Amino acid sequence: MPLTQLKILGFRGFRTRATIDLAVPTGNSGSGLTILTGPNNGGKSSILECLRARLGNEAPSFSSGTRNKDIEIVEVVYVVDGQEQILRSVSKGSSETIKHDFTKDPEIFVVPSRKTFSPYFGKAAWSREQFIDNASLPSQRSAVFSNFEYRLFNILKEPTKFNELLSRILGYTPEWTIDRSEQGNYFLKFFNSGHSHSSDGMGEGLISIFSILDSLYDSAPGNVVAIDEPELSLHPSLQKRIASLLEEFAKDRQIIVSTHSPYFVSLTALSNGGHLSRVITGSDGTTIHQLSEISKHAISKLAGKNYYNPHVFGLDARELFFLEDHVILTEGQEDVMLYPLAAEQLEIPIVGSFFGWGAGGAGNIPHLCRILSDLGFKKVAGLLDGDKTSEAKQLTELFPTYFFRCIPAKDIRTKPPREVVDEVSGLFDAKLTLKDEYRDATAKILCELSKHMDA
Repeated sequence: MPLTQLKILGFRGFRTRATIDLAVPTGNSGSGLTILTGPNNGGKSSILECLRARLGNEAPSFSSGTRNKDIEIVEVVYVVDGQEQILRSVSKGSSETIKHDFTKDPEIFVVPSRKTFSPYFGKAAWSREQFIDNASLPSQRSAVFSNFEYRLFNILKEPTKFNELLSRILGYTPEWTIDRSEQGNYFLKFFNSGHSHSSDGMGEGLISIFSILDSLYDSAPGNVVAIDEPELSLHPSLQKRIASLLEEFAKDRQIIVSTHSPYFVSLTALSNGGHLSRVITGSDGTTIHQLSEISKHAISKLAGKNYYNPHVFGLDARELFFLEDHVILTEGQEDVMLYPLAAEQLEIPIVGSFFGWGAGGAGNIPHLCRILSDLGFKKVAGLLDGDKTSEAKQLTELFPTYFFRCIPAKDIRTKPPREVVDEVSGLFDAKLTLKDEYRDATAKILCELSKHMDA
């Protein structure tokens, strides 16, 4: 019974109803992975909180701080196997809610972004089901991962599978156990080179890894696991290993990840049916923008076996999913380097961020514009070579709210003739100085670009 859709109204920034489609696993790597991107305070964590609100045996209470003041009614709809399960405020302005048509499945395990837990704790050994049944939505976002320590006792009963995953991420298996102090409190104990230390000295990165792996190691096919900001306190090499592990689990489980890290944007998952949504908060409140199937196909085409331009959706390019707005598209990597040089020589600041190392050709720019449009980017510009006027016209017709211009030269820089190619005249000469005859026209384009971005 997969969770296929979530509809949110009145919770935090969701002033109007927003809908997010969730990926459903098909057996292929990453097929069940849903990736949430967007700026800080954009609303990603709010989506995971709505998943958390479904947990527990009792209907949650939404405190005044979590209810949108323009609505004062919260309604969260969970679409499970085509059927709607509705969580709704009992009345306007009330903290109390009622669950309608809820079933126990699917089982959802939510890991918040704040993964710290108390270093000294009491004793209980909670199974996965007990942890979920006792989970609740706190009135405020807490700095402590509540009740996680009870799961540690459960892991310690049979640690083999957990430690196998731990070894895959760390490259080794740390020796750990649970000990008890003279005061009667329990604590995690780690052994290292003949010495030991308690969980009070446990690094935040290791805490994060423990909590993420805890959500996975005893999960079952069909389960839903949601993880907020898995990258926190982790070295990039560890981020990549965890991202790969999540992709693997998403073959037969629904994995939902809210992230600021390009390492967790899996192109394989998107090719195999995974989803990506960008969550932003603006004048209309919190809104969700999702990649269409057309855009996912375009990403697969741009990223797959692109031997001449392997950078088109490399790590730099994947930062695209995390930009607030103001994206500048260019044809190639020279453009990314030389347009800022032109701006420097003209003493005109450029407003915006260049996409990766270029689009890999003018023909790829429409695909990138479609991706940006799907994800709700409003300020997008494209700069093309002077011989691409027909392409620029077509782009303007397809995306009338975006900005497209051709430079006043055939290419970004002058290139010497080759045996079968005549010399091409560019904006820059061989010494990378902007040519006098193109200065005014180039200055006009850059000023218009900045005006478009600032409007």
